[in-house]
Amino acid sequence: MNEMKKNLLPLIVFITASLSLTAFEVTFTGGARMDIPEAWELDESDPSVPSWYSPDRRSAAELMLWAPGTWDTLDSFIESARPQGAEGDVFVFQCWGGEAALATWTFPGSGGSFRGWFLFVVRSGPDVRVSAIAAEEDFSERQPFLLSVLDSYIPGENWRLTPGAVSTFLEITGEPEKEAVGVPFEDTYLSWEQSSAGNQASQDVIEREALVLSAYASVPDLFYPAWERYYRLIYRDSYSRLEPLVEALQSGPLPLNTSDPRVVSEKLLSWLQGFSYGSTDRFSDLLSPSAACSSQTGDCDSLSLVLLILMDHYGVDGLLLLSQQAHHALTGLDVPGEGMRYTEGENSWIVAELTSNLSLGVLPERLTAVSDWFGITLLSKE
Repeated sequence: MNEMKKNLLPLIVFITASLSLTAFEVTFTGGARMDIPEAWELDESDPSVPSWYSPDRRSAAELMLWAPGTWDTLDSFIESARPQGAEGDVFVFQCWGGEAALATWTFPGSGGSFRGWFLFVVRSGPDVRVSAIAAEEDFSERQPFLLSVLDSYIPGENWRLTPGAVSTFLEITGEPEKEAVGVPFEDTYLSWEQSSAGNQASQDVIEREALVLSAYASVPDLFYPAWERYYRLIYRDSYSRLEPLVEALQSGPLPLNTSDPRVVSEKLLSWLQGFSYGSTDRFSDLLSPSAACSSQTGDCDSLSLVLLILMDHYGVDGLLLLSQQAHHALTGLDVPGEGMRYTEGENSWIVAELTSNLSLGVLPERLTAVSDWFGITLLSKE
């Protein structure tokens, strides 16, 4: 282990030069990124290895990076980086064009026994080990947080809008069949294929992140940033799952290079408003965007996420607009024209209401007096 750390130091010192001590969405030199849960504290005791602790210090996360190709094989990497005395299971799978492994290990440590999840990735960005652990007796309760940490890791810019490693593993180990989807769009028909296992993995991610979010419900100063993180992770997990639908749109009724952004916005808004109102009976009460499209069912936030993802493929930036007062979500789009707008500083976005048959820029009367809207900026393709 000492030799492993000696080889690690030169790369990590360089990487942590770009690390903000107060940021939770952290980008490292080279493009790797993590989205740390709110209120987890950066441990500054060893600047060579970024690590974070939960507020009660009974859970911890750690990132260790090596130059690409440091390890000849994934197996040798895992054995070299395995905690001393660790026992448990290792699952190997393909991820981000490279090879990955998820390990769940129980191992002795200072002060007791620990249990956690470990992610190893080679041949996709830097060689990496991400660990998220808790005291063994806390493992079941903390597991949503631990898996959320691992799933937040992104190896580089090319993968920032793709599912995380945990979500990828869930999809790979699910039902492999593709599902044919066909839905009406104006006077034509859209057809595409999607993965049933991908839909299920996406919903599992949403349920996990809803459990993480619920831990902040009684702390308003933390709840809002935790709410933002919740939607960031769902948006990232969902983005590439809608690409078959985007291809059907752009090869059919809404070509990419011949459509005016305002027209695209209005057509997609009208289409989504025609979906049945519905959600899921699970804890999150949020249907995954991919399942919403295939079932033509959704509520305010699932359909708002769909619209934001689709519009980003047409080069239009947007915001997810949330109100706790109204228990509602809207979309704000950066397109010109008349209508109600959400403003921040000198910027403004026209609002889109997904669950009423209203034109772009028009809100139902019950929402016009709501005063606590706030916008979440999500990643864009460009």
